[in-house]
Amino acid sequence: MTRTLRFLFLISLVFITACTSVEKYNTQLAAPIPVVKLHKDIDYIQHKLDRLYPHLDGYLSKAQLKAKFDSIRQVVNRPMTTKEFYFVIAPVIASVRQGHMSTGLPQPLLTKAQRKHLKQMGEGPLSQFTSEWLDQKMIVLKNKSDRKYLKPGAEIVSINGITPQQLYAQYRPVLTSDGFNETYIRKGFGRRLPAYFTGELGVQDSLLYVFKQKDSTYTEWIKRKIKEKKVAPPKAVKGEVKDTVKPKTEAVAKVKKERQLTRKEKRIFGYDPTTKECAVSLKRSELDSTLYVLRVKNFSSSKYRKAYTLLFDSIQHMGLKTLVLDLRDNPGGRVADAVNLYRHFTDQPFTMLQPSEVTSKTSLWKIGVLDNISPIGYPFFFIGYPVYMTFSYFRTTKRPEGGYQYKLVGSRPVDPAPNAYTEKLYVLINGGSFSAACIESVALKQRPNTYFVGEETGGAYNGTVAGIMPIVRLPHSKISVRLGLMHVQPVAQTDKEGRGIFPDIEIIPTTEDRVKARDPEMEYVVKLRR
Repeated sequence: MTRTLRFLFLISLVFITACTSVEKYNTQLAAPIPVVKLHKDIDYIQHKLDRLYPHLDGYLSKAQLKAKFDSIRQVVNRPMTTKEFYFVIAPVIASVRQGHMSTGLPQPLLTKAQRKHLKQMGEGPLSQFTSEWLDQKMIVLKNKSDRKYLKPGAEIVSINGITPQQLYAQYRPVLTSDGFNETYIRKGFGRRLPAYFTGELGVQDSLLYVFKQKDSTYTEWIKRKIKEKKVAPPKAVKGEVKDTVKPKTEAVAKVKKERQLTRKEKRIFGYDPTTKECAVSLKRSELDSTLYVLRVKNFSSSKYRKAYTLLFDSIQHMGLKTLVLDLRDNPGGRVADAVNLYRHFTDQPFTMLQPSEVTSKTSLWKIGVLDNISPIGYPFFFIGYPVYMTFSYFRTTKRPEGGYQYKLVGSRPVDPAPNAYTEKLYVLINGGSFSAACIESVALKQRPNTYFVGEETGGAYNGTVAGIMPIVRLPHSKISVRLGLMHVQPVAQTDKEGRGIFPDIEIIPTTEDRVKARDPEMEYVVKLRR
């Protein structure tokens, strides 16, 4: 098929798909799928794993994985809905023990009227609370609802009669970290809890919450927050004298205390308007005004080259002798970002990564871009894709021990940054430190005068299967599986296979810490300095 015919075919396919009614799709999603089609889905994902997934037998032998697939073929002996089948096949995929390889359950589509309604109404009830799964409980961290009496540390006992503990028992088999550690499970489940509740309850305008705070229990309907309409200030009446004296409110005082970021700075540092935080920031510790904290929330949102240059220029200018790098709950992102950050923590040339293992010369062609772009972008895709195919083909070479490899940015020697910081460094990590955050942590483990505080990372020390991660959809059940195409490994390795980066000082937060709004990891660092 020529490129033009392929393009026309895809456009036609998109048009036909768009014409399928939401009601018909949702009906099909809820209908039982014949056994023969479910078995075809099992065959499909098993074949994809064998063909595309490197290091498939890192934690489970191929014979053991084959036995698991054979076992569920015996279980799937009757028609099942997509949701029923999901809880059969997802645990098998999770048994590979690679945290990047997630399995998604398709959700019912919304009608145009429903989408319009949600857009007009504003923030849903589940979005009004930021929570954490801690001590087998769903603990409130931030409360944006109008129930202001609910403070950090309050427990969400149930939502519409469903308890978080019920969801944990239901979804725990489909979750995995990299390897055998358990710290990522808690963090990963906590992040997905709102999505799990949505999957069980659907999109709602109001939900019945049961909260427990101290010794009291509260039952509250949390309703969707209607967007506030901006009201224009009244026009000045001719001859009227304006009151130029402004009350010195707390907000005004904060503006005077902290300079507001410009629009350009927000782009550089990866500002998120939802959380009102930057992906990368340098601030004084609230516990010790002489201690600065470099917070890196992720390796995907900032203009990292410019951001790190500016921040480390400031660090160098201030002549800091102690610095805290906070990588807690950093889910990772771009390898190039992590490599660039490490350039600013060493005065020696370095190579951070080994060449990444791939399954074939052409496996990186399966990038899954068409699932994530609109039809308008198809012409640009078909122009650029052949160039990418040629580049990746010749960039993929044979490994000395057999198989194929691809060199990422960190697989080549890198020079240190001219403004590198080489003094004492404390690194904060936890189970939410994953992927590129672990690559960064492994490199920093080799750095002198560096101390890790917190808990074992969720990502593995010896590497992960990630890089390019296309979404594969099973043909009949429509379940999505995200596959990594590269086995990314740091140069430094450990004998503890399947475990994360361990801290020098283990500090595990408790529910009591959240109730009292304490940061035990930072408290320990401040105590060490004194």
